[in-house]
Amino acid sequence: MIWVFLIIFIVEECPEGYPRLAALLDSDENFMLYRRFGFLQARILLNKQDQLRELEKQLDREDKVDMKKDPGVLKSREKDVAVNGRRKRILIEIEEHFKEYGNPALTISHKVFS
Repeated sequence: MIWVFLIIFIVEECPEGYPRLAALLDSDENFMLYRRFGFLQARILLNKQDQLRELEKQLDREDKVDMKKDPGVLKSREKDVAVNGRRKRILIEIEEHFKEYGNPALTISHKVFS
């Protein structure tokens, strides 16, 4: 009974609005219900996938061009960078997008609600 009184006291001590609502939600694990914005998460992930697909296509084109022009650049990162560095720039961009794609903020609902 003291526990219930303490929670009510803490909640009522908070200013009305979001502070009080947050205190109430935090007062019991069963109150922790949040919208996960699944549709928006799916849209963001699909967009990231498409950006990665485009970059993958660019990388593939670079590989095919170099395979015909100078296959040696496909065997040496140093030679590739010395020739034009495009592949390196594409790979850096792929890495940035891949990190965003795997960003926990995009998949937080999976962790929170599993």
